[in-house]
Amino acid sequence: MKIASKIAASFLVTFMVLGSTTAYYLLSLELGAVQILLLQRVMIIFASAMAVLGILIALIILNPLKKLAKGAEQITKGNFAVQIYDAALTKGKFKNTDELSQLIMAFEVMRKRMIELDNNLTQRIRTKTFDLQRVNDELIEKEKILQQANAKLVNQSEDLQKINEELATRNKELSDANTKLRKLDAMKTDFIMIAAHELRTPIQLILGSVQLAEKGLINSEQAWKTIASEVKKLAEMATYLLDVGKIESGTFTYDMKPLDVSQLVEEVVSSSTKFCSQDDLITINIDLDDDRVKILGDEHRLMQAFLNIINNAIKFAKNGTITIRTHTDRDNGLVEVKVVDNGTGIPEEILPILFSKFVTRTNENERGTGLGLFITKSIVEAHKAIIKAMNNKNGKGATFTVLFPIYEHVSPVTMIE
Repeated sequence: MKIASKIAASFLVTFMVLGSTTAYYLLSLELGAVQILLLQRVMIIFASAMAVLGILIALIILNPLKKLAKGAEQITKGNFAVQIYDAALTKGKFKNTDELSQLIMAFEVMRKRMIELDNNLTQRIRTKTFDLQRVNDELIEKEKILQQANAKLVNQSEDLQKINEELATRNKELSDANTKLRKLDAMKTDFIMIAAHELRTPIQLILGSVQLAEKGLINSEQAWKTIASEVKKLAEMATYLLDVGKIESGTFTYDMKPLDVSQLVEEVVSSSTKFCSQDDLITINIDLDDDRVKILGDEHRLMQAFLNIINNAIKFAKNGTITIRTHTDRDNGLVEVKVVDNGTGIPEEILPILFSKFVTRTNENERGTGLGLFITKSIVEAHKAIIKAMNNKNGKGATFTVLFPIYEHVSPVTMIE
């Protein structure tokens, strides 16, 4: 409206100047008063008409311009829906119209083109957005699959590591078992050879004594003496084999009762002298603790265990000395029984497996089944006791030590097997 006002004012000023000039000119012609008044009215009417005409012209020109301005403003805001030209757009109309209408039509064409471009761009953006979303979803899904695969691989790796560790453990166990089996096989082979020798030797001696007696080369007393000695050895071997079978089957029974340790040792020494031949020249000494204590045990089985130890010492301490000592440790509730000899000692190669089955050391003058100390260890452990063996530090002989719990410190129920 400001532009329209300026155009109307311009028309009014122009006509006022024109009217003033005309009036001055007419007055100079010395017209009459009536004529002058009439002329003034005509000029006022003419000036008003021209002003109205100017305003109408301004409005006709400025309305399309206002539409253009409004449309341009909406386009700058991104709104392409404001239409400033409603009629159909044709080339004929464009050529036959004025410049302002051409400008409006060109603006409308531009608006529609921009709408089309915006729609195309929006569609492309939507398509690209959809494609990107689809690709993103695929990537997320693949990432999940990769994470699952990675977790599976991690689990498989951990499982493989565990399997490898288990296999390594199993291989070590198998290796150890194979080593033990080889040792056992070697010991069994040795045992078979020893058992065959042990069975054959007394049988040959028995048969030889019978034949010599039949031929009159020896008297019957000598023959019976040899036969009795060898039969005793056969019976001992049979007893060992039966005892081992009972131990392994869990039928080796015990009759547990309170026993005086000093009395037990004295009975063991008394019985062991029966196993010493006149050629052995073995001296057995006793060194008993003044503190007399009791243990809970089977007298018969413990006698068997200690006689096995002493018999083993007799074989390797010929013409030597065997000493049995006792020592009481009431602070720890233990009583110690030691069997010490001054023989040749225990061979180092069998010391770690001394209490295993079939372990023996034989030569022409030594005979044994390799079962005595195995039976001894089983009996000792059944009494909740500990047995160990070591060579003496002076290099002469060996020492077997058995540690028993004192009866006063142990419940009898826990001692029964």
